[in-house]
Amino acid sequence: MVGWPVAALVGAVASAFFGWVLMAGLAVVGWLAADPGSLAGAIGVGTQFWLLANGAGGRLGATELTLVPWGATAVFAVMLSRFAGFAVRQTRGTDLTGGAGRARGAAIGRVVAITSATYLLLVVVVALLVGQPEHAVRGGVIAAVTAAVASAWGCCRALDYDPTRAWPLWSRAVPRAVLAASLVMVAGGAAALATALVAHLERVEQLTRALDAGVAGGIALLVAQLAFAPNLIIWASSYTLGSGFSLGPGTAVSPTETQLGLLPGLPVFGALPAEGPGDLAQLAWLGVGILAGAAAAWCVMRARPAARFDETSLVGGLAGMVAGLLFVGLGAASGGDLGMLRLADVGPPLASLATMAATTMGLSGLIVGLVFGLLRKPTS
Repeated sequence: MVGWPVAALVGAVASAFFGWVLMAGLAVVGWLAADPGSLAGAIGVGTQFWLLANGAGGRLGATELTLVPWGATAVFAVMLSRFAGFAVRQTRGTDLTGGAGRARGAAIGRVVAITSATYLLLVVVVALLVGQPEHAVRGGVIAAVTAAVASAWGCCRALDYDPTRAWPLWSRAVPRAVLAASLVMVAGGAAALATALVAHLERVEQLTRALDAGVAGGIALLVAQLAFAPNLIIWASSYTLGSGFSLGPGTAVSPTETQLGLLPGLPVFGALPAEGPGDLAQLAWLGVGILAGAAAAWCVMRARPAARFDETSLVGGLAGMVAGLLFVGLGAASGGDLGMLRLADVGPPLASLATMAATTMGLSGLIVGLVFGLLRKPTS
């Protein structure tokens, strides 16, 4: 049996290595299609994308990239969670599968600490070696947070450990409420994005044919767009809140109005709505934020069936606001730069997003909580 410290350390190194292999392989596929340079150059591009996916930025020639492709990051996180789950099962000397919650929590903490520290160190060292010290700190922070969350999740699943079991009964519903609201927002954004792709499928196909990337290049292009799919979904979710998103200077996409500047001919951009004021169909997406706030309030209310209507309205409103603030964090993480000019500072406008998320989801939660409190059957 392998010792848990070794398993945690090797797991972090293996996750980093396999993640790099995936990114380098994607770059090599693109190189085979376009032949823009040497194989070593293609592997260097893959290394830059690996750093970009870990939050440490990337550089293609003179162009600096900071937009994290969270789809690729999610793949890295899955690998980290699997290796961390294996490592925590190697802990000896304590019955970690029984009721010793404190022992299980301590074991999880040790594995998470080693996994996160090792992964952070690897990302920072590679960023410094390739000459990107300006992004090393940012990459280290994002890599550490990603590794900590992923490894903690994997450890909890491996030991069937729920850290909220020790919380007060009423507070256990808060994570569920925030998660429910976030899932509603993500589902709404995914639906809005899918609807736009279907509605403008012909334009997307025309842009794809215009690139003439061939089979290998088409595969590389598809995978690259899928790597940014979580970013696009969060942007679409921001669209459903009314705050919209930007694709660089001179562009703004929202249900009320769309302004488009010069954009690269990437196929996914074919799904953007036409310029001008929005129609009723686009405005209907504003209901997603209302549903998200209602979902957060409903989850909290189910844990407080005997509360008075004033308490239910207050708690419902707070649950909606907390969920809205979490989504603002997701919006901030989804933005960045994909270039210095046309695709600089892409993503949701944070000031507008914070206002719309807090007010829409908070008011929705307050109203649902009030109605729940007034209509519920009194308990004897």
